[in-house]
Amino acid sequence: MKTLRRLILGSLLLAGTSPLPAQLQMRVSKTDSAGMMVYTAANYSYSLPYADLFKETTGFMGVGADLGLKTKSNWSFETGFNYYFSGKVKGTDSLFRLITNSTGSIMDGDGQPADIDVDMRMWSLRLAVGKIFPISQDHRNSGIQAKIGAAYSQRYIYIKNPDNRVAALSGDYKKGYDRLTGGFGLYQFVGYVHLSKTKYNCFYIGLEATECFSKRQREWDFSLMGQDDRRFTDIWIGLKAGWIIPLYKKEDQDTYYFR
Repeated sequence: MKTLRRLILGSLLLAGTSPLPAQLQMRVSKTDSAGMMVYTAANYSYSLPYADLFKETTGFMGVGADLGLKTKSNWSFETGFNYYFSGKVKGTDSLFRLITNSTGSIMDGDGQPADIDVDMRMWSLRLAVGKIFPISQDHRNSGIQAKIGAAYSQRYIYIKNPDNRVAALSGDYKKGYDRLTGGFGLYQFVGYVHLSKTKYNCFYIGLEATECFSKRQREWDFSLMGQDDRRFTDIWIGLKAGWIIPLYKKEDQDTYYFR
């Protein structure tokens, strides 16, 4: 009888003190771990010219595309192309001085003042390496990004000559006025990049700068009546924003909290 009472009492004590799984509270938190990613991006920018570029144009807009690779350690390797436009050309009086009459007009083939307009056009191609510095442990793919690289650019004066009615600004003659200028240089970017688990909620915004060391590409400049052999330092700094379309393997890290 004593042995039976002891067995019953022991069973009750064990049932009262055992940590049953149903009584254990557990919370799971999914963090966005850093992972390798291949991405494309479309971007828009507005830039201001400096140094020699400031002498020839005003502020201008740009559109472009990026293609890049981000590693698990948040290094990025990127190539990009941008096309710039709408910069107002400076010094047009001296540019067309040989075909401008005493009243300041350029005449078309019918002897009427021509509607000639110009603006600055430019394109650039770049290669850059960068690093993302996360500002939150829960979002390891997002944070402050810095990039540095090399670039090549060409700029020229886009001459609008409707219906080519001004013979002096048509065909190969136009090349003598477009001030085609190109060269290699350096590229920098610093800003914020957001790479969300939601595929279409990814973007970046920041400041970029390009410094190109360029020279004229044409053999003849009509405004100089000879070849322009000057060298230029073209610098532009702008605000740039882009929409990123990532292609990457989702890598969520499960973190378990018990209490």
